Amino acid sequence: MHCIKTTDDIKELGRILGIWAHPDDETFTMGGIMAAAIQNGQFVACVTATRGEKGVQDEKRWPAKDLGQIRTDEFTEAMKILGVDELCWLDYPDGGCEGVEKKRAVDELVVCINKYQPDSIFTFGPEGLTGHPDHRCACDWTQQAVLQSGSAATVYTCIQTNEQYDAMRAADEKFNIFFNIDKPPVCDPDVCAVCFKLSDELYGLKLKVLKAMPSQYDALLRVFESSLRSSLGTESFVEAK
Repeated sequence: MHCIKTTDDIKELGRILGIWAHPDDETFTMGGIMAAAIQNGQFVACVTATRGEKGVQDEKRWPAKDLGQIRTDEFTEAMKILGVDELCWLDYPDGGCEGVEKKRAVDELVVCINKYQPDSIFTFGPEGLTGHPDHRCACDWTQQAVLQSGSAATVYTCIQTNEQYDAMRAADEKFNIFFNIDKPPVCDPDVCAVCFKLSDELYGLKLKVLKAMPSQYDALLRVFESSLRSSLGTESFVEAK
């Protein structure tokens, strides 16, 4: 099976659509892929289900009552840095995607898929990577929307390579990243459909974008920036089954 590994390989993905639960999911999982695609002149769009308003990390710096707008502004700036102009908010409640009527969510994603006509769609796998219920909903909705729309797009779901997971363990012990799952899905790079190791330039750009979202990443990057290259510097996906 051919694995997409290089910036030139990224061209094979054609028009790209990311469908994610929270503002920052897309950058953490595929920031380098989006940046490489933009540099290649490819079309990239991003759908975000929630505004991330429940992820309070420091009430003094980012008050809960303002967090939805704060994270909206941070996300908009982050996408501006990447060069992604096509953004769509579904405005579902953060932490409450399970309570959204499935038909409504699927129908709205069908509209997005028909509008953007992607060749490749990126999202979470059934386990949601971290186990977050919102992440799992994003996967379920996406797969149903692809079927309902009749799209021929290839769906890619994020995964961790063994090296990535080992590198992330130290951060997980402090920040509880995999908070709702015993262990994220892990695989050997050889079985990935996409295993994109970022160049120094793309990794630096990805860090710049994450730093543009301090309400979400300030603490993690401050503590672990020097040791996260092995995890954040590779973006791995498998084809959805």
